[in-house]
Amino acid sequence: MKKYRVDIKPTAEADLIKRYHEIEEDSPQNALNWYLNIIDTIEKLDELAERCPVAPEDMEIGKGIRHLIIGDYRVLYYIVGEVVEVLHIRHRAMDRKL
Repeated sequence: MKKYRVDIKPTAEADLIKRYHEIEEDSPQNALNWYLNIIDTIEKLDELAERCPVAPEDMEIGKGIRHLIIGDYRVLYYIVGEVVEVLHIRHRAMDRKL
């Protein structure tokens, strides 16, 4: 089984921080639980990163961007050689433009 290194890009980190603070306003514990679940699931992309489908956003650019769905959130990433580059974490209801 192929192993990948998972790299969370600054854009995805900014998405995580923003959403964490939004959730934290209502419940610090929920924010922490949400964050830990997202990170844990993203880290599992180190194996079988190809299992997730190509994201609708990829139709515009054709770079092989995939999406992993975690509850109400979508993790947008693509595979470059041995690296999974995580680009964004978005709510399902968000605009699907990159």
